[in-house]
Amino acid sequence: MSETSMRRAGRLRLAFVVQRYGLEIDGGAEYECRRVAEALAPSHVIEVLTTCARDYLTWRNEYRPGVETVNGVRVRRFPVDRPRRVRAFGRYADRLYATPHTFFDEAEWVRRQGPLALSLVEWIRADADDHDGFLFFTYLYLPTLLGLPLVAPKAVLVPTAHDERPIYLDLFRSLFRLPRAFVYQVEEEQAFVEARFHTSHIPSAVIGAGVDPVPDARPDRFRRQTGVTGPFFLYVGRVDVEKGCRELVEAFLDWHGRTREPAPLVLMGTVAMRLPRHPALLALGFRPEVEKWDALTAATALVMPSPHESFSFVILEAWAQGTPVLATARSPVLRGHLDRSRGGLLYDLEPGDFGAGLDRLLADEALRKQLGERGRAYVEARYRWPRITRQYLDFLERIFG
Repeated sequence: MSETSMRRAGRLRLAFVVQRYGLEIDGGAEYECRRVAEALAPSHVIEVLTTCARDYLTWRNEYRPGVETVNGVRVRRFPVDRPRRVRAFGRYADRLYATPHTFFDEAEWVRRQGPLALSLVEWIRADADDHDGFLFFTYLYLPTLLGLPLVAPKAVLVPTAHDERPIYLDLFRSLFRLPRAFVYQVEEEQAFVEARFHTSHIPSAVIGAGVDPVPDARPDRFRRQTGVTGPFFLYVGRVDVEKGCRELVEAFLDWHGRTREPAPLVLMGTVAMRLPRHPALLALGFRPEVEKWDALTAATALVMPSPHESFSFVILEAWAQGTPVLATARSPVLRGHLDRSRGGLLYDLEPGDFGAGLDRLLADEALRKQLGERGRAYVEARYRWPRITRQYLDFLERIFG
């Protein structure tokens, strides 16, 4: 089919730009990018532009460069020119945030932050005319910072933005004023971005991403594989200081030490921090999707400690399975989800508040069921894939049609 006939049939040629892409990448903007690309592929011609990196800390090349197909979506990978020196970058970033600096200092931050894949940026420049639109997933990384300005009149930014140190750098002021449109995850993200960058005049939509329940999840299979026989609390996602996991582990072990409850904390996801050795902690590392759904269905409750969230797939996945949530009140996005759904409990930083939430969930089966069912209804109403796909299709038709 020619390009003209594709346009006549309503099929747009869309490039999705994201720093990492693959079935092995758990959570975050990368996971959302993949699911949205897969959802839109039957309706439009989708090509993903990404790097050969799998690890967001080092950007080490692990995938082969070139073109491949992932779950029916065409993916074009570009090599990272040099890996990130993690500790050196951390020291540089800390100095930058703490002291007066110039625009050139921020440009150096961009280079060190990476992923430095200049061939990807050059490809966007050279092939811009061959695409009707570009969707850039997350504001933070070099492919968006350098690539979006090259195609700003046909760029949609999915910023996945939240209140964190980098977003206050001056270089992002110009970036957020360039896109043709925004797609936000939740109302709280939209409010934050519009207050920070005065972007309310730019077309936007609050869409997020879809979650489908898994009716054949097997909690008994999870228990056989792990040996966890009784109640347990579950964390799913990158086990990282930046995700609030240090405070989570400390608060959980403090509660466990006081109560001696035989309910462990199971951590499922890539481990990016040092964990104490303790019989009440079970770190499983990154696990396949099927095991994640088994665990979500089996858990007494999902715990979500991250203060820096722009959406939080995993709490919606827990609710899709009827599992209640215990989440930090420090995140406006998590507060918003729980206020709208009434599907869980919030905890703050007061001593013992986290433990009090664990106690309530352990002791009250009726409460757990009520919270889980409210969460399930929330997902059903707002975050099923057919609804999300239709919202994306309608919005893109309005922007590019």
